[in-house]
Amino acid sequence: MDSDQTNRPADEPSLSLLPAAPASGPRRWLIWGLLAGLPLCGWLGWTAAMHSAGMQDYQRLRDERSGIQAELEETRHRHQQLEVDLLVARQSAEDGQETIADLEQQLFKLQQDLVQYQGALVPNATTPGVRFQAFEVQRTEVPGVFRYKIMVSRVGNESDTVQAELSIAIDGLLNDKQTRVSLAELTGGKTSSLTLNFRYFQVVPENGNEAELMLPVGFVPQTVHLRAEQDGKLLLEQTMEWTETGVGS
Repeated sequence: MDSDQTNRPADEPSLSLLPAAPASGPRRWLIWGLLAGLPLCGWLGWTAAMHSAGMQDYQRLRDERSGIQAELEETRHRHQQLEVDLLVARQSAEDGQETIADLEQQLFKLQQDLVQYQGALVPNATTPGVRFQAFEVQRTEVPGVFRYKIMVSRVGNESDTVQAELSIAIDGLLNDKQTRVSLAELTGGKTSSLTLNFRYFQVVPENGNEAELMLPVGFVPQTVHLRAEQDGKLLLEQTMEWTETGVGS
């Protein structure tokens, strides 16, 4: 026994296995605080990301609205310029009926665009359904004879096609009595109704030769009654004021 103890190196350290000392109080609270803060950090990051996405959507909508307003203003200017051009054409070329008709077509096309841009700024512009967007009536060189056009549009499923019959009647005074005149009477029996067949919008009548109304002598028009029926069922009914538009008024 003594010899074994004598042969052991004097500087050899003795090994002992002791349990690790538990973390001190402040350090333990710091670890628990970090663990508890992880969900909060995640929630704050998610909230910040959603807020950033919402701001981007808001800015995009503002940019789109500004673009629509700019296009609307440009369309207004072009509309006014075409009215001036049409007036000059009427005054300078009595035999330029073809040119005048072309300018009238362009003018009404711009009126369609104007209505569409205005509709884009209306809160209920996306409400599904059929609507009468515009009714235009202009005097001609013949007293009591007017040219007219109607724009019908729809909002809804783009795969659907509207097929309907459009009837027109004009209410007014004849010999101081309230009178309604049908489309057949206004066209000399040539047309009793107009056919609608469109997906997005349609301007009727499509044939310029059919776009004339002859009012009875002494008849004073007041309102226009429009009624669209589909398979015998009422699709849309609306009354508009008789308002002569364009340079022909």
